[in-house]
Amino acid sequence: MAERLLDEMINKINQITASLDGTIAQINQMSTAIQSMSQKFSEETISVNENIRLIVEVLKQFRMKSSENLQEIADDFNSKIKELYEKKSIESITEEEKKAIEMIKQAEQVVSNNLYYAQLLNIIQSIREETNRIISCKE
Repeated sequence: MAERLLDEMINKINQITASLDGTIAQINQMSTAIQSMSQKFSEETISVNENIRLIVEVLKQFRMKSSENLQEIADDFNSKIKELYEKKSIESITEEEKKAIEMIKQAEQVVSNNLYYAQLLNIIQSIREETNRIISCKE
């Protein structure tokens, strides 16, 4: 009887050991899968960061070029006004033309602001698209 109990205990221990070996194998597989997902996530995050950096750089360059073009227009406009003033012909400009000049100056500022906001919206849209792409890759 003691021998039978000993055999049963050995049998149970062997079953538990086999079960633990299976559980350890599953845990190892899960660990490998988690490491792989973590690696992919890190790579995607680095990719998104690099893409955002490139987008911001392109937008900075675009803003600089836009600002340069607007500055050239403003400089040209200011030089013409200075020329008119020096020739005393600015005194002959009517009140309506003065309002038009002021509207042009305001329009220049509005265009500059709109370019800036458009750039910000493009950045936000790009970030949103990259985020959605990453999320869809993870699912």
